[in-house]
Amino acid sequence: MKKINTLKMKAGISIAGLVLGGSAGAMYGQQNLLANGSFESGGAKEGAFYQWGWTGPAGNNSDYGVAQSSVAPDVAEQGSFYAYFHGHPTDGSQDCLGQSLSLTVGSQYTISYYLGTDGTTLGSGATMWVVIGTSFGIDYSQDVLLTTYTPNATNALPYQKFTATITATNADVILSFHGIDATSSILLDNVSVALVVPKLDLSISAKKLVFNWTSSTNGFLVQTNTSLRAANWVTLTNKPVTVGTNNQIILPAPTNNVFYRLMLP
Repeated sequence: MKKINTLKMKAGISIAGLVLGGSAGAMYGQQNLLANGSFESGGAKEGAFYQWGWTGPAGNNSDYGVAQSSVAPDVAEQGSFYAYFHGHPTDGSQDCLGQSLSLTVGSQYTISYYLGTDGTTLGSGATMWVVIGTSFGIDYSQDVLLTTYTPNATNALPYQKFTATITATNADVILSFHGIDATSSILLDNVSVALVVPKLDLSISAKKLVFNWTSSTNGFLVQTNTSLRAANWVTLTNKPVTVGTNNQIILPAPTNNVFYRLMLP
């Protein structure tokens, strides 16, 4: 069970009795679901990516791996290590890297990563495709293209942050990167996949508690407890209804102090 956003309601239905809490929920919302997204574990090595389970070198001129920061522009976006991709555009083969993820169908996730280059890409056909789906490839019948990065400059380009928000349609997916760059390397660093945590709002109407949270973040359930320290949180059986862009549950006012939270099963 994961604590998300927690509300406390005092008996008497006083607005002053409403307390926002749950720092653990905020931490959970920022948790990176992808392992070693900053490439700081495992050291520098060509063709090796610690905790990344999917690799696929280009058919010709493959040159990719993890490097340690040295002299600009061969540096990490943050920390000491980063990934680099070479590949070769003349035969269409790509240096490919991916990692499997377990998601909750219907929930939203924010995916972010930094891309840059360490030299000229002018006229080289340098490209990085970022894809998420059920295959380790670029198969648009089952995968979603997040980014097509096509640098074309005489000089190295600094890191640029890319961000996308998806709604999970499959529980088991692969986030993958497919790069080619004939004249230099495309750099990758600080890859993150984080659950979008909805905000649980509470209002009071006619001695009833009205709970609202974003309907686009499916899979979350409301739980209740009389103490934050107790382990026996109870999941409400009330089914939420959709009101505008929110899920909504209406409950009678409690007679004692009660805490509420959103969670994923």
